[in-house]
Amino acid sequence: MGNRFRWDMFFTSFLPLWISIIVSNIWTIVCKGISFVAKTELLPISPRQILDACIQFLCIVKIEAISVIVLAIYTCISIHHINGVIRREQRSNNKSKGTIRRARRANKLTAEFLLAYILPMLAFNFSSLKSIVLFLIYFAVLSFLCVRNSNVYTNVFLELKGYRMYDCDIECIVMNNPHLYTDCLIISTKNLTQTLPLEIEYFDFENYIYIEIGA
Repeated sequence: MGNRFRWDMFFTSFLPLWISIIVSNIWTIVCKGISFVAKTELLPISPRQILDACIQFLCIVKIEAISVIVLAIYTCISIHHINGVIRREQRSNNKSKGTIRRARRANKLTAEFLLAYILPMLAFNFSSLKSIVLFLIYFAVLSFLCVRNSNVYTNVFLELKGYRMYDCDIECIVMNNPHLYTDCLIISTKNLTQTLPLEIEYFDFENYIYIEIGA
């Protein structure tokens, strides 16, 4: 799977953080707007004065406004791309198949990811340009390491879509012979712990990491 998909998987893993930043900045914009209106002489007022006041207010909240717009747009783009890749793989006539021999829920991965990465990032002040620059440096290093090492499977967006992560042993046909892959991570909407052995269709997201795409 290409780097674009891995990057979008990594980016949407921080969906709670992006939503928190958007809500926080919108809250700040509203509070500054109320304060700005309270300090502004409203009457008499002309269209020219309204335009000048709007421009002045935008200059005050430009950091917050840019953050909200950029995050909202790119989050939507990443989600759209992930959905597009999954739909394309679901429509493919050349799906990979395997049989689950052992499966258990990987319950701790999402909680560990949230605690290790997302909560510390909330300490940054996203209405300060200096803080945003420091955050971008930190996030750039983290994204480079995670994407490079394919540590992008813990995805909150997929969790919201009903996918769950399972630690599995899966048997696949390799060179017309069955081969058992142990300790694989399979991301699936199905409960893979029931009715074993279970045959699934999947696509290879990364080495030993698979996304189930069966009906």
